[in-house]
Amino acid sequence: MKRILVATDGSEGADRAVDYAAQWARDQGAELLIVNVVHGLPEQLLRNFTHAQHAWLDELFESLAAETLGKARERAHKIGIGTILLESRSGDVAPTIIDIAREMHADAIVVGRRGVGQAAGLLLGSVSQKLVSLAPLPVSVIP
Repeated sequence: MKRILVATDGSEGADRAVDYAAQWARDQGAELLIVNVVHGLPEQLLRNFTHAQHAWLDELFESLAAETLGKARERAHKIGIGTILLESRSGDVAPTIIDIAREMHADAIVVGRRGVGQAAGLLLGSVSQKLVSLAPLPVSVIP
């Protein structure tokens, strides 16, 4: 195992996933790749914004992503990880995580599980369910 990807949105579930992935990477002597994917506003809504408002929103999303990644990096450092890589992108969350995993040659993906019930998860779908179904590499879902 050379590189473990963990996706975070800053939630408590994602924090547990970061802790798990950091411990796993430390134990394996692997790099930790911490990823944040911003799922932007719907295109129809964005069409109503001016150029200045678009720029402000882009800056806001970048700032939130940087803050989320910074906090996750701090958690991983406390666990004793040597090499931590950070990546932030925008797009459809699950496919973007898979794209990053492929591009960055990750050996496994770690994500947190949302706190929704099983029936709601089946009806709505979730990032973790999509990753388990679509990813071409092992996915660990942390409760």
